[in-house]
Amino acid sequence: MNKVKVLVTSLAIVMICQTAFAQRSRTAKPDTAVVNLQQKMEALTFQVNSLGQELNAAKDQLNKQEQTPVQAVEEKVSAAHDKLAGMEERMLTAESDIGGMKKLKVSGYIQTRFEYINHDRIDSAAGFTDSRTDSSWFYVRRGRIKFVYTPTSTSQYCIYPDFSKDKVTLKEAWITLTEPWTKMKFNLTMGQMNWPFGVEIERSSSVREVPERSIMSNALFKGERDRGVKLNFTPVQNLTVDLGVYNGYGVDNSTFTLTDPTKPKDFVGRVRYDFGLVALSGSWYEGREKFSTNKDSADHYKGRMGGALEFYHQFLPVGGTGLLAEVVKGESREKEVMGYYVMGIQNVGERLGFALRVDSYDPNISSDTTAFNTTANSLKYDQTTNISLAVNYWWDAAVRLTLALDRTLYHTDMTMGQDSKYASYQDDKITMQMQIKF
Repeated sequence: MNKVKVLVTSLAIVMICQTAFAQRSRTAKPDTAVVNLQQKMEALTFQVNSLGQELNAAKDQLNKQEQTPVQAVEEKVSAAHDKLAGMEERMLTAESDIGGMKKLKVSGYIQTRFEYINHDRIDSAAGFTDSRTDSSWFYVRRGRIKFVYTPTSTSQYCIYPDFSKDKVTLKEAWITLTEPWTKMKFNLTMGQMNWPFGVEIERSSSVREVPERSIMSNALFKGERDRGVKLNFTPVQNLTVDLGVYNGYGVDNSTFTLTDPTKPKDFVGRVRYDFGLVALSGSWYEGREKFSTNKDSADHYKGRMGGALEFYHQFLPVGGTGLLAEVVKGESREKEVMGYYVMGIQNVGERLGFALRVDSYDPNISSDTTAFNTTANSLKYDQTTNISLAVNYWWDAAVRLTLALDRTLYHTDMTMGQDSKYASYQDDKITMQMQIKF
């Protein structure tokens, strides 16, 4: 019996020690699984608390909306409608502005120059004294901006001022109506515009290869523009016809700037056919002009006829080749006049170009000394000839640099028996020009 008690007691002591040891081990080294479980429980508790807060906030918001649901919706709809209307208004305004800008074409160019002129020194013993002095100067030759507005396919108008030199002048102002019913494309233009005569008159100075127009054009069509009305149409393919009625004095006439003292108007016509490689044109001009003579100051006949040739071709592999030629013969101030020019153009690559032009103008080709009360020498030596050589370099797509040399020969009667050297005298001019075109 005692042995049994001792055995039971011993077993109890062993079990108590083992339990104490196990408890101490768990306290010193916690179980990893238990720790992870505790962390997950804490995270879930935090999420539940957060969701509870959000749920309470949502309930509060719902209670507020349930109080005035219709009013809240109406306010939101009205605000959205106002924003949409404002956006539509701005969009329509922008579309209108963009549409107007597409209908308006703005172009122009500026030409700044340096010129040096050397006058021939003529001995007074030759019967003629040249008192002119050499000169050089910088100036703005042309500063122009052109506005062309095309509101529809049947109408167009233009205003074209010039800001060069010491004042602002109006170069062009016209309105064009285009008929949409036939294939002949009738265009009726009224206002201030170029004379539709030949080629050089209407060819813009911004594309001309030499600095100025020919002596003939400057003498017979001073200013290149007049006030009147013009009809343009294409009766057959590649054939264009221009018919115009004008005052006849031009915009640069110092006496008749805005009026026409002659009751009859001047008529201008031109026919041009483009063959592709070559284009040919014929022009006709007829009118009246008033000026004083020894006889009277009545109206006098004024007429001109001309022909022109245009040739453009990629003739050489280095660049395009061009040829322009024009001749005009007519009557002006009771004298028979005649002029011409021939110009050759050769481009080298895309940036370099050369041009050579020879032009001449004779203010009286008659040999009738009795009718003009003059001498044969005066009729023989009265023409002016000009030779122009120009080099053009395109700096970029907008800027062109030009260096030009001009020699102008004045043929005149200067007591020919004394010194035949002075059958003509000359002016030499050097022009350096910078042009920007937009």
